[in-house]
Amino acid sequence: MSTSTPLPPELHAFRSRLAAGVLPAARATRPGDWERRDSDAFKAADIVPLFGPLLPLEGAAHVDRGNVEEALDRVELCRTRLITLLFSPDHVLETVASAFVTEGHIPEPARVWSWMCWITEAAHRHLHTSTAPDAYLMRPLAHRLRFLVLSEPFRHRRDPVWAGDPGESADPCGNAFGHRTWSLLALRAEEARRDWLATLNTYQSSPLLSGVGSDALDAELVLTVADGWSRRSRFSISHRPLDEPAGPTVRDNAVLGHIVHRHLLPRFRILHVARLAPPAGRDRWRAAVLALASAAVLTAAVGGFASGHWFHTGAALAGLTYVVLITGVVKQGPLWAAQWLLRYPAAAAFGLFALLALPMNWWSDPHPRWGVAAAALVVGAFGYLVVEVRNHNVSGRQALRRAFGVLLAGAVHAFLLSLVVLVCVAATYTEADPDGAGRISLHHLWHTTGLAWQVLALATAWSLAVGVFSQILWDDRPITAPLAHLTWNDGG
Repeated sequence: MSTSTPLPPELHAFRSRLAAGVLPAARATRPGDWERRDSDAFKAADIVPLFGPLLPLEGAAHVDRGNVEEALDRVELCRTRLITLLFSPDHVLETVASAFVTEGHIPEPARVWSWMCWITEAAHRHLHTSTAPDAYLMRPLAHRLRFLVLSEPFRHRRDPVWAGDPGESADPCGNAFGHRTWSLLALRAEEARRDWLATLNTYQSSPLLSGVGSDALDAELVLTVADGWSRRSRFSISHRPLDEPAGPTVRDNAVLGHIVHRHLLPRFRILHVARLAPPAGRDRWRAAVLALASAAVLTAAVGGFASGHWFHTGAALAGLTYVVLITGVVKQGPLWAAQWLLRYPAAAAFGLFALLALPMNWWSDPHPRWGVAAAALVVGAFGYLVVEVRNHNVSGRQALRRAFGVLLAGAVHAFLLSLVVLVCVAATYTEADPDGAGRISLHHLWHTTGLAWQVLALATAWSLAVGVFSQILWDDRPITAPLAHLTWNDGG
């Protein structure tokens, strides 16, 4: 559904945001002729009369905020137009832009946004006080629309089209609610984000949103802090003027942390967490951790074909990996730490110490079924992860892919820990053969390369399985949850 007047290029991304995310799922609840209904409800000729109370204030100098508030209360939206605005905001945006052409004006992006801002605020006020039976059904979409519209200028910081030329006194976006009301806009955008995030936290309670898929929900969540999965697309709801740069505020980071911990990690969106995690630009700490981990695995692999101290070198690199990882957590903070799934190594270490408490037969006497046992442990862990992520409303094929990614991350943690514990820790107190049966001690095991790799594989599979299945001890926290137990927020 579109109008005959094309949108300015600067508004294409805005329109896409309005029409994407959870909106298609909400539209699916409407009658089949919803496009015709929306076209009848909003026409370009209807826009100017609708904004009658506000248009006299638009070009006036030093407009008082109270006058704009009073005019917003006088904007009348019938039920048909309200439904169209909430379910088809992209159509309303196009219609508003067409109204400018009808009046003989150029549809300037910031001015079109101002009119969308007015109608959105009017709808929000109407639904906030409405006692209509279906008002509660539409409030979630009203929260969504209000956030997306009010936050749009913040996504275009230092863009002359939105911020105005540096030498001009006029502020295209800062006067939407009266003269110099940029701070008020920032406060309302933050309020709108808080309301929308609270709605997304309980989306299954909304009849209009309960059928939303995981991908659409995650995309909507990301829009609360960024335009896409890349950390370079993050924006800041800052009180700083739009023509000045502004990095993420404390509240921006708090919202991102909430989204990461409550939504993305439980649905195993590990790569997206890594992309959104700070810092902006090249992450040298992450590169160092990945390089050291890869070097440890490759060095241990070389030890499988050679003898000597290759396993010891691999263990040293594995230990150094965790030293750099812990240092990076200290330097970069909890958001950066979330991508590493640190509950895995904690639970895997517990499994390794339990394994070492067994008689030494498990490592010194090779058994033909060692490979079968390791495979069974890995398959069991993978099945558990698939069920967990599938029960978080992730589709079947994606559940398999995401579960495999989390399993791979856990396997790397389990392997690195097995290398450190078996080579550097356990070998120092398991040298003696208590019954004199001539079994190989852990100290000498690493010179028996074929057997050493079998032991490492079995220990890795064991600690991986323990790490995965120990999740049942953490109540409502998934295996991907951060290594923390307390939070101090109200969920908004």
